[in-house]
Amino acid sequence: GETRAATRATATGADGGIVDARDVPRRIVRVDDSGNLYGSLGVYPAAEHAPNATREVWDWDDSVFLGVIPEAARTYNVIGNANEHGLVMGETTFGGLPELDAHGTGGVMDYGSLIWIALQRCKTCSCAIDLIDALVQEHGYASDGESFSCADGHEAWLMELIGKGAYEKGAVWVATRVPEGAVLAHANQARTTTFRMDDPKNVRFSTDVVSFARKIGRFPTDAPDDAFDFTAAYDPVTFSGARHGDARVWDLYRRLVGDDAMAPYLEYAKGLDLQNRMPLFVFPNAPEPNTAAKVRVADVIRLMRARLEDSWFDPRGLLRDDVGAGSGHSAYRARPLTWRDEVSGRTFANERTVSTQQTAWTFVAASRFWMPAPARAIQWWAPDDAGTSLRVPVYGGATKAPFHFADAVGQEPGAAVSVKLGVDAPDADALNPSLESAFWVWNLVSSLAYGERADDVAPMLVEKLETAQAALLRDADAADKRFATMASDGDDDACIASAVTLFVEKTADEAFHAWRDFFLTLFAATRDGFLFGAPVSRQCPPPPQPKTPGCTSRVVPLAKEVGYDVKWRARVAADGENAEHYAVPNEQSNDAEVYAVWKRARMEKTRLITNGVVKNVRGASDDVYEIRAGRAVASR
Repeated sequence: GETRAATRATATGADGGIVDARDVPRRIVRVDDSGNLYGSLGVYPAAEHAPNATREVWDWDDSVFLGVIPEAARTYNVIGNANEHGLVMGETTFGGLPELDAHGTGGVMDYGSLIWIALQRCKTCSCAIDLIDALVQEHGYASDGESFSCADGHEAWLMELIGKGAYEKGAVWVATRVPEGAVLAHANQARTTTFRMDDPKNVRFSTDVVSFARKIGRFPTDAPDDAFDFTAAYDPVTFSGARHGDARVWDLYRRLVGDDAMAPYLEYAKGLDLQNRMPLFVFPNAPEPNTAAKVRVADVIRLMRARLEDSWFDPRGLLRDDVGAGSGHSAYRARPLTWRDEVSGRTFANERTVSTQQTAWTFVAASRFWMPAPARAIQWWAPDDAGTSLRVPVYGGATKAPFHFADAVGQEPGAAVSVKLGVDAPDADALNPSLESAFWVWNLVSSLAYGERADDVAPMLVEKLETAQAALLRDADAADKRFATMASDGDDDACIASAVTLFVEKTADEAFHAWRDFFLTLFAATRDGFLFGAPVSRQCPPPPQPKTPGCTSRVVPLAKEVGYDVKWRARVAADGENAEHYAVPNEQSNDAEVYAVWKRARMEKTRLITNGVVKNVRGASDDVYEIRAGRAVASR
């Protein structure tokens, strides 16, 4: 599953898209959350093809061969989810009616291939919509319900499509243009309900989208066409569709338009009032009256780190007790999304946040029509969790994937960058790790931010993300100016594409090494259940320099015992069997208490008394003692 969003100036999905305000780039955001995918940048080089050339199609989900289709005479350069002309696409799977799943029906075109083929053959969203329709009608569809985000510098569109199962070949669909200044998000639940059928500039649809629903009994034969609801017919909202899909959209929208504006849809997002659907898109609050809100790239990057914080859903255990958050107040939950209590027989749900741990890759992409073609699309790309990952700039005109982000096998064979492991791509995949692979290094950092250490890691991670991301954004701004100057000076697209590629490779390589170093820093600061800080005493200078008073021969970092929070301890104390098992008996005297505390301190190689200096000692009962003349005296 994923989140996407798109705007007329920006497009986004909780699996992959957002769209935003006027006079700014059209953007798409995507989070590809799948536990078994390897996050890598695929490259399809631009090429001219012979008249009878063909192209293999491989299923992106199952990685199996589907068939062969004729190749276009010319294909464009594609890297990641953008091409050399500024076209950007993403998707989110909504599934839909099981009987319309086209897997195994003989269709050739799966949803992943539709995206990458459209990027190879199209410059605009209009072209992509036409091509997707033509391909599934001619070669058959091989997936289930999909929401596609598309942005081309001038427009952003949502196209929702579902196959016809074993009924017929092809698919039915509706495409909606995102209005100027709006944000549209989708996350594993079809968003299109009723739609205009007399406004082709803003709404397009397959000719049989209504008649096919009537044919299979999903829309009354006597109902007027304009009453047709795409979601009701093809992807009826369920508890999980709302709670695990649209609740992510709700979280994004409330951050853009305010909690009060989205409060009427809270019961829907909870999965309870399934009739009160959210609006398809929203218009972000503008800072000044009568002005259009502009959502910056940095804003969207932060937006995609959302984890339902400070809402009714907040899973961190801060607004209400939540055992699943653990003592570290983690917003993440291990799959599955629902689970059954064998004692009561009841089924329960885990929350599903916008940023999620099982992410293969995520991007925030902008398409800028005013830029030279090779630099028109820029993807802020990362190979893991949107909430914990540093994003690197990848222009659509880059002709080579940076080494640490490349894949010798590819998401599908056509996107493989090289067969020379260790030369053009790391020797790594979704099962076999490498410290040269960005996917694995980014996962190492992210994994430290989950579970019991979430509270400890978060401040360090957020600080690093903000500073490092801001630096990369500044680098890209400077590069944009350089590429624009090259175009105004008369440099051709090939020359600009070479400069773009060099910038992407250099910047990504530097970011990779910085993030790998940060993993070591973060790991060193949080290892073994402690929180490590700078040493209290300085290390002695090397000979022959004189020793400073109190210096140490080696680095002795401050090791803070983290322990568990008050609520966690209270749960242990309230559990009769655990309380009895872990209870420490009261000591018979103050001296015995101090001796016990001293024993535990020495087990940890720490001292509470140094050279007879009196120090306070906190006992197991939280009484505080002072050491006086070798005896313990209670002071509280």
